[in-house]
Amino acid sequence: MEHSTGTPTNATPHPPLDPPPATPPTQAAAQAQAAAQARAERRARADWLITELGRLAAQAEDPNDRVRIRRTADSLTRLATAFRP
Repeated sequence: MEHSTGTPTNATPHPPLDPPPATPPTQAAAQAQAAAQARAERRARADWLITELGRLAAQAEDPNDRVRIRRTADSLTRLATAFRP
């Protein structure tokens, strides 16, 4: 077969485009486990920070500092809760 210009067309078929290989189950499981571990670590750090801020607020002598620290702890609690799955 030829184009209208007289040049032959490529008669050899092209191989089909293959999708990228699927992630092996063991690799997918390892990634899921690592993600779960990272979430647990973030949650533990947030819980620790909230506890520490509460402790600092309880020890603060100045009422203004006490309120400011408690508001900070409350904001952190809301932020940590919003990002939990």
